[in-house]
Formats: sequence, C-alpha cells, structure tokens
Amino acid sequence: MPLRTLVVHYAEIGTKGRNRPQFERRLMAHLGLALKDVGISAGVKRMPGRLTVLLPEGSDPEVALARLAKVAGVADVACGVAVPADLASISAAAVDLLAAGPPGSFKLEVRRGDKTFPLDSIAVARQVGAACVAASGRRVDVHRPDVTVHIEIPSKVALVIGPSRPGPGGLPSGSTGRLLAFLSGGLDSPVAAWKMMRRGARVTAVHFWNRTLQGNAVLEKIEDLCRVLALTQGEVPLVVVPFEPMQRAIVAMVPEHVRMVVYRRAMLRIASALADREKALGYVTGDSLGQVASQTAENLRSIHAVADRPVFAPLIGDDKVDVVALARKLGTFEISIRPHEDCCSFLVAAHPATRTRPDVIARLEEGIPWDALVAEALAGARREVHHASGRTTAVASDDPPAVDAPPVP
Repeated sequence: MPLRTLVVHYAEIGTKGRNRPQFERRLMAHLGLALKDVGISAGVKRMPGRLTVLLPEGSDPEVALARLAKVAGVADVACGVAVPADLASISAAAVDLLAAGPPGSFKLEVRRGDKTFPLDSIAVARQVGAACVAASGRRVDVHRPDVTVHIEIPSKVALVIGPSRPGPGGLPSGSTGRLLAFLSGGLDSPVAAWKMMRRGARVTAVHFWNRTLQGNAVLEKIEDLCRVLALTQGEVPLVVVPFEPMQRAIVAMVPEHVRMVVYRRAMLRIASALADREKALGYVTGDSLGQVASQTAENLRSIHAVADRPVFAPLIGDDKVDVVALARKLGTFEISIRPHEDCCSFLVAAHPATRTRPDVIARLEEGIPWDALVAEALAGARREVHHASGRTTAVASDDPPAVDAPPVP
C-alpha cells in the first residue's frame, strides 16, 4: 500500500474563531511552496481540523515529511492513506500499515470527529484491533507499543496514518505582519528571527556590512543562514546595507566608550527607511538582557529611543545555553560559528559604557549628518530573496495564493 497521503495537524490555528479559514489558507500556501521547493507538485486540501496532501506517484514521502516538518504553523505531520470511512476499508488499511511497520506489539489511537459515524472511538479501536491481531498475530500493548497506528475519522473519508513528525508549531508566515530582523552572522540573531517567524511574522533580514573589514565571507554566512530560515518561512528576503561610511563618521565624532550604542542607534535610523520600503511594522534583534555591554537595560533604553516602530527581542530573557541548543536544532549553529569579523566590533572601546542615557547620547551625536549618511546607505543597499533550495531571486513571492486544489491522481 503506497503511503501517499500527508496529514498536517496544526495547534494554535485551531483556537481561532471566524478568521480560522484565513490562517488555514495561508498555511496551505506555505505547504505548497515548501513541497515545490523540493520538486514536488501537489495540491493541499482542507479537512475538518487538519490539512492533507496527496503526493504524486514517484515522489519520496520522507523528503516531503522532512520539508513540511520545518514550516511555521505545523504542529506535526504524518504519512498514511485516505480511505472511505467504513469499518472494512479502515481495517484493511490498518492491517497494511501495521504490516509495513517494525515487528512487535501495537496499539491503535482513534479520533472520531464525524459524530455521524456509527461507532465511537473505543468501538472502532476494538474492531479494527481485532482485525489487526487476526491478520498479524501481534499482541496489543496500550502502554508501550512498538508500533502505533493512528485512525482519524474527520468526515466521510478516514485517515490511517503512521508515526508523526513534530513541526515548529506557531502560526504560518505572514499571518501577524511583517518585521525587519537584524542578522549579524552570530548565534543569537538567526534564532531570534526564527522565533518571530514561528509567531507568524513575515521576516525580511537586514545585514549591516562593513566591506573593508568583513569581506565576502560574512555575506556567505548570512546567505546560508537565510536559506536555513527559509525552511520555516518559505523564502527570506535579505537586504545588505553598506555600513562603513556611517561607522567612520561615528568614529570621527563620538567617544569610543559609547560607539557601540551609537552604531546601533544608527542601524535603527537606517532601518526606519527600509521598514517603509518593506512595509514592516517593527524590528527584531538578538538582544539578551545583560549578555554584553550594549545589552544592559540602560543601553537598550538609549538604543531603542530612536526607534520609530516596536523593537522585538524574543531572546531577551534566555540564557546562552538555551540559544545554542535551539541554534543546533534549527541548523544555524554550525553556520554561525564560522569565524568572521563583526562590523559592530570595529574600533569599539576595550571598556565600553554600560549605563548610558538617551539625552546624553543624543548630544554626542549632534554633529553627525544623519540624513546624508542614511541616504548613502540606502542608495548602496542590495536586496535579494533566498530560498531553502539554494535558489536566489530578485523578487519575493510575497503572499502565494492558497488553492484548495483537487488531489493529484
């Protein structure tokens, strides 16, 4: 029996009210994009409380499972078969699925969503379980089974599926607005961007690049990080902003012990103009309170004072060990630890200030020609879109249409 039906469960989307179909359609669109990214063309359908995908002949279910398990909004995804919602068809499918699994004991987990089905969940489990025992000779173990077969009856079609693969959960990309994420190339910023993607934000990455200091190695890192993050979002627009002229102006005008704070205020000034272009509602940073000198409460207050939109710092209360563990899980860790120069370390003091005030910093900045420097940075900015497959395009697909497509024959 070819297991060609993928069953995608969501969690948080299920708590939505009348706007739930909008979230479902958005998730459908991103599932379709994810499959297309690995060369699989398949329609995504809605069923009560879940989404299904019928894979075309010849496609690899493992490849599809692995790809969909990365998509924001997916609670879990499993592979199985769709059959008519009658006891004979369900039993036959369960016997076949069990025969394809590893040896040992088994149990059935049944969810009957369609209350018009003549048997309740317990009765279905008893009768289908008896058929499985008769066909396989396996014993039932409801506590520690070697194999679990899941049976779902949401409508006139029943789903008999194998073990599920967990997804990131959360909400599908684009369902909660657009944000700019400052991507430095270190460990924290890509994890912060991923966390906001999982909350449904459509993230555009921004890297502030010092060409003379960093060279091209850091750009390769940033692009690779975007490709990993694209597994969750579908694709990641990246804007690379030349930052060297801005830094040199700051070095010439500002005492070294507060330069890091001023650098970051400069980034927010540039980001304000970029946010207008990208229709972004806020900014994402990898800040963790007290981790480095620029991330004390006092310095963050001075930095955020120039922000014209909310600044989201999803790692603000996390320990470094937690961030490293998540980076390893996401696949960004090995990329982030490649050696590179950080543009923010350019001519920074050995003993930077840890307690600044916004009014004092503003006075120190008075001679900096911000408008001209921001305009110069924007004029030299480069934008491209990175896909998980390694493709790079000039334009994002933005909001892909969600088509409730018929199943692939």
